[in-house]
Amino acid sequence: MKKYLFLAVAAFMAASCTTTTKTARTESVPYSMYNATVADLEVAPQRISYTMSPSKEIVKGGIGNVKQAVIQEALNANGNADMLLEPQFVISHKKGPFGWLINKVTSITVSGRPATYKNFRSMSDDVWTDPVFRGHRGTSFHIFKGEQK
Repeated sequence: MKKYLFLAVAAFMAASCTTTTKTARTESVPYSMYNATVADLEVAPQRISYTMSPSKEIVKGGIGNVKQAVIQEALNANGNADMLLEPQFVISHKKGPFGWLINKVTSITVSGRPATYKNFRSMSDDVWTDPVFRGHRGTSFHIFKGEQK
């Protein structure tokens, strides 16, 4: 009787497990269109410094999320620049009860040079077709003769 009960329970458990497999399709996107726009980068001569205490939501995203948040806050506080060049971080940690297991970021300071994009314009054809610009370094082309060195 115990054998039959064991076999019935085993059969019931095997029948109750299901596996679902889902697949996704991707469409190919044409990539033949290029945006040939260039801009100048205006860099501030002085470095800025900004300190913040990140919220729990920001800290949950990891240290990369904390760094991006402090950079964004620093740029907004100092003239709403587009990017921060040469960022340097000073991070203050508070160790948890197990020391190595839990580290809480209490404050983070970033310093760097704010920069803003200026003078957007279309790239001329001679720059766009330049082999060095297109990534062919160390190769020179003779356009008129049609041969490659």
